[in-house]
Amino acid sequence: TQFSDEHAVQEAREALRSAGLLGTRAFVGEGEADRLSLGANLVDALVVCGETRVSAAEAMRVLRPGGRAWLADGAPRVKPFPVGTDDWSHPYHGPDNNPLSHDQLIRAPYLTQFLADPRYAPLPQVAVAAHGRVFKAFGHIAFKKREEPLLNTLAAFNGYNGALLWKRAIPPALMVHRNTLIATADRLYFGDDRSCKVYAAATGELLDEVRLPEDLVDGTFWKWMALDHGVLYALVGEQEQRDPTITLGWDKHGWPWNPLSPGFNQPEHTWGYGRTLVAIATTTKRVLWSHREEHPIDSRSLCMSDGRLYGFRFGEYLFSLDLETGRELWRRTPDNDSGLFAAFGKYLDRQDWRTNWRTTAYARCTDRAIYFAGPSIGRLIAVDATNGDLLWDHPSSNYQLIVRPDAVYGLSGQIDSDVSRIFDPLTGEVLAELKLGRRACTRPTGCEDAIFFRASGGSVRLDTGSNRAGLVSPMRAQCQDGVTIANGLLYWWPSVCDCNLSLYGITALGPAGDFDFNPPFTETGRLTRAADAAVKTPLAADSGDWPVYRGNSRASSSTEVMVPAKAAWRWRLQLGEGIRPTAPTTAGGLAFVGGSDGSVQALDVRSGKLAWRVLTGGAVNYPPTLAGGRAYVGSGDGSVYCLEAKTGRELWRFRVAPAERVIPVYGSLRSTWPVGSGVLVEDGVAYAAAGIVNYDGTHVVALDAETGALKWHNGMSGHLDPEARSGVSVQGHLLMVGDRLHLAGGNAVSPAVYDAASGRCLN
Repeated sequence: TQFSDEHAVQEAREALRSAGLLGTRAFVGEGEADRLSLGANLVDALVVCGETRVSAAEAMRVLRPGGRAWLADGAPRVKPFPVGTDDWSHPYHGPDNNPLSHDQLIRAPYLTQFLADPRYAPLPQVAVAAHGRVFKAFGHIAFKKREEPLLNTLAAFNGYNGALLWKRAIPPALMVHRNTLIATADRLYFGDDRSCKVYAAATGELLDEVRLPEDLVDGTFWKWMALDHGVLYALVGEQEQRDPTITLGWDKHGWPWNPLSPGFNQPEHTWGYGRTLVAIATTTKRVLWSHREEHPIDSRSLCMSDGRLYGFRFGEYLFSLDLETGRELWRRTPDNDSGLFAAFGKYLDRQDWRTNWRTTAYARCTDRAIYFAGPSIGRLIAVDATNGDLLWDHPSSNYQLIVRPDAVYGLSGQIDSDVSRIFDPLTGEVLAELKLGRRACTRPTGCEDAIFFRASGGSVRLDTGSNRAGLVSPMRAQCQDGVTIANGLLYWWPSVCDCNLSLYGITALGPAGDFDFNPPFTETGRLTRAADAAVKTPLAADSGDWPVYRGNSRASSSTEVMVPAKAAWRWRLQLGEGIRPTAPTTAGGLAFVGGSDGSVQALDVRSGKLAWRVLTGGAVNYPPTLAGGRAYVGSGDGSVYCLEAKTGRELWRFRVAPAERVIPVYGSLRSTWPVGSGVLVEDGVAYAAAGIVNYDGTHVVALDAETGALKWHNGMSGHLDPEARSGVSVQGHLLMVGDRLHLAGGNAVSPAVYDAASGRCLN
């Protein structure tokens, strides 16, 4: 809810706090109606009440595609879906297994669209996306308790704001890392051990099931699926070996590759093989054609493009079928093409952090060629899609591929420290060598201007125009999915890993467009000062106080006060269900605490009785800093608040955030640039840092502690690498050592160090 009147804002916040809703189910912002303080493409529904006037253009800006607005005239308006977005309908983007999105809207630079739970999730996983929704199938292996709630689960999320739409249980211990999940605008297809389930994409309602005659397909287990022009293609067959659902209870760093599970760790890969391919009309469920092989087809090889389907089995065959009729177009075997099968070599049972998962699809196709590379194959192979001839091959044994219209990108892994290469798609000519490679097990994905894969501490964004690699440090691509690209956005997913990262969970990025990351930064429009900003009621202080987080500006976490050997509860403070309190600070007989509901309160240290409470517009991560009779608070709404410590009266407020832009952050609404560092006061100067992650920009300020006047501002340290927009994030508190201000800066630059007098970043 947004009001333009400050009194109405405070009334609404207090009413919601009393009802237990503030900060968890409801949020109240302050601002004029001509500009809503929300990011773009976020809101499911917008209702304008009373005499408030919001323009149709502003309503359309904040609505997500498909969202509805009721403005002053009462007529509902629906935001259309933009032209140029792309779906990620299959686990590898499309039936061709080429993880390259054709989305025209997602372009660098980026801004965070939302951060959402879950932070961690089980293995394995697959993701698909369509029509503004994203879907995840979560598998059967939980190494730690934090992953267990999502074991064997199918879940749907709003692709624009991260809200959980629905979730359903799937058969236990079904190995989901395969092509058996397909998303469309209104349906989600999921193949399991009994049938292909058809769910309503919006609600998760089971609409239909596709079952096939067992005498046609040897069983009921769906091993591979693809959807093209209303026809569902599937490999269906016998039941497979089933793992148990694994809850390891691991209490150490990381997780083990061995043992993963009985199925993953056995030398022979037994999942995903079947003899019979079928084509099914989705409207009637009628089988249009079937194709049967004597020796089971390896579903990791199945891919489709330009009216043709391709299938392969090591040492046995490579074939092409006509999609419309199922007629075999060509077939290669060791008998009629020994050279081709010599190039393929023997099946490799590799699976570890260097090569990726054995369950990974190893074939991609275009209308001109089929490309083979992956953990199971010892070299890169290109085959003519029209006749099965060997086009070219390359000895690199650990490539993962992105096939672009003009080039094949082979991204190397760590098994042999080989360089990555760019090949001509039809001749194999090496167009360029790139001295970079994948870090560990995640797979690359691409869009129109970039390729993404894992780096040592985050993700690599390889710009395909310049072939320059930049670091997206805060989060890493998930093991099986990589970065999913759809709906005009980029999605990073939850994982099992304990990697050195700044963000975990679902992270969505959108195009920043013409956003000014470092606008003119003055007091005008930022500083709000009371008519009388002087302290009227002083707060007594003594050496036994704890006036700042961790005790003092050096964060020594120590005190000279004698602590009794035995202690007992005197009182407790309960902020409310789902509300996280900060650590306390103390001075003058009062204890001060903030909360994730935006509250700041002072309590009598002896009785716990409330002295005062103030409600800010966003979560408070650190307790008030106490100095000179004032309490300084950094809020998730992007502002620093200076309050009279004895009474809670607001003396001044300074917005550090470069713009009013609120987004969903793990179930709450916060500024894209919350004051997440708390406030540090030293020698009459109040220091604060606003931001979450570096690519959004980081803003560090020094303010006059009495008046709030701006002394200096640094808006560039988030982009120490200007092209990659990587640098300092705001990931913790501030401390002062001599004349140096230190900030917990995330996994790219930490600690960040600033000259306290000028604000210059010294990193």
